[in-house]
Amino acid sequence: MTFGDRLLNLLDEKEISQKDFAAMLNIAPSTLNGYIKNKRQPDFEVIKNIVFILDTSADYLLDCMRESGKLTVKEKSLIAKMRILSGEQQEIIYDLVNITAKKNEKRQ
Repeated sequence: MTFGDRLLNLLDEKEISQKDFAAMLNIAPSTLNGYIKNKRQPDFEVIKNIVFILDTSADYLLDCMRESGKLTVKEKSLIAKMRILSGEQQEIIYDLVNITAKKNEKRQ
């Protein structure tokens, strides 16, 4: 997955339009489009702003070569939410995920 792919995924997950995001970064929409299409590379300050606004990590955005072991924004959110649940509630969610995964395995 490329930098542009990751950036676009984050924008989709956060439901932020490219036009609005370009304004938040104080850059032209065409510049943002260049980042998304991997035709341009943001400078350090822009990367810092992207990380801050999208509440993500520079590692996630910049580690385009290694896909395994990286959590998506949704996965990080799920983990954070699980941590505030009681132990019993966590077990229920854990069991539900396992049941769902087993059903998916049977379908394949």
